[in-house]
Amino acid sequence: MFKKNSNAVCVVHDDEVLWISTGSSDAGRCMFRLPLDQLLSDEDIAERIPKSIRGNHKHLCIVPDHWLGMERYAFQSTRPSLIVPFLERKLSAAFPECRQIQHFFNYQSLPPEGFEGGLMAYFLQEEKGYRLYDALEQLDLAPRRITAPAFLWLDKLAQSVADVDGQGTLLIHMGGRECSLYFYSKGHFIFSRNVALAEGPDRLEALTFEINQSLYMFSQKTKTELNRVYLLAGPGETCESFSEMLGRDVIDLQPMLKGSHTIASEAAPFLDGLFPSRNAIFKTSFFSLAHRRVKRELEWEPVQWAGILVGALLLLPLMGENLVLNRMLRQEHTASRIIEQQATQSAASLADYEQALDRVLEAAERPVCADEVRRLLAGLPAGMQVQALDMDLEEQPAIKLKAKVRVGSTEQLKALLASLVARVKADFKSTQHFSINDIQVSLDPGAATETLAHYVIALRLELI
Repeated sequence: MFKKNSNAVCVVHDDEVLWISTGSSDAGRCMFRLPLDQLLSDEDIAERIPKSIRGNHKHLCIVPDHWLGMERYAFQSTRPSLIVPFLERKLSAAFPECRQIQHFFNYQSLPPEGFEGGLMAYFLQEEKGYRLYDALEQLDLAPRRITAPAFLWLDKLAQSVADVDGQGTLLIHMGGRECSLYFYSKGHFIFSRNVALAEGPDRLEALTFEINQSLYMFSQKTKTELNRVYLLAGPGETCESFSEMLGRDVIDLQPMLKGSHTIASEAAPFLDGLFPSRNAIFKTSFFSLAHRRVKRELEWEPVQWAGILVGALLLLPLMGENLVLNRMLRQEHTASRIIEQQATQSAASLADYEQALDRVLEAAERPVCADEVRRLLAGLPAGMQVQALDMDLEEQPAIKLKAKVRVGSTEQLKALLASLVARVKADFKSTQHFSINDIQVSLDPGAATETLAHYVIALRLELI
């Protein structure tokens, strides 16, 4: 619960993992670097990890933009307790190759204007990302938050430029050998591209072609036009030359970034002007992903600190009372009986408080859906063979069922499913409007006979 000093940030770039110092004395220094494949495959890698980065680096990991995928979903509710299970189901079904996608995703609510409302889900889609997290976790180096340069740039634009949330924006970041293009709409990251820069005077013409192609892709994805273009130019490059080649106004971003505290690193020049200072690392204004377990721990931290504060506030008057009682005991031996009674009452009050706290903790940890399994099984129509039955007691309590059904026609199947839905509605109180559409049905061709068709059904029933 207590934060450790965070003197380094983990950065993944060009198939390398780097730990960049953010300390006040050596900010920007590369403390350690390893090839990504070696970190993932070498079983003895723990012996090479220096003590200087152990235990003080776990706040942030910056990964390439393309490691993060995005999907847009229509969803009416704004309650996280409903949004999170919905996205877990949708993302797990849409991306089965991402083995831990239900643990590494985050979302933003979309405004009705421009996106027609709903959710924008961002998730870890690179298999190496999952393997990297597992490897770092085994080394006790797992980061608390994962983000990408695109989200750090969006946060910096929001702090430096007015009305970023209300328009389409392109940021052109010129480097020595490549140019990074970041596209945003209504304050949401859409996509990015890294374009290799050719040598010679014609390199801007090739870059202009790539930018125009990306502008077309942006209009197709968002159904809107780009409003503003910002440029972080290199030596010898001007906004006027870009404006002339693109046929639109290009705004120099460099003057707007003056005064912002960043760290320059020779080991990570692609983050120049963006790499946050040590104080900015602890700010959570930029968008990031966190493992679901870590996110729950972060959400509970304010409650834990509040408990510590309340305990400290209660401890101070108790300590003061103890001093007063001791002084009174030394001065007036005749008042000993009264003092003993007060001490007994204080002890009884503390005991009542501890008992009440124990009851609250026991109620919070008590399962809520264990007894529901019996009712679900009792309500299954005849002919259903249960294959799997799971109970989910974390966050949103739910029951998952998978069963086989043998019927002679689709009409019999529909009648069987309708009977199941009616029984579920009659026997259960659910957070969802349970209907036949919530039951997934698939044909089992390997078990089919001439007279009967074999189906596999699956459902997830959220409980109150």
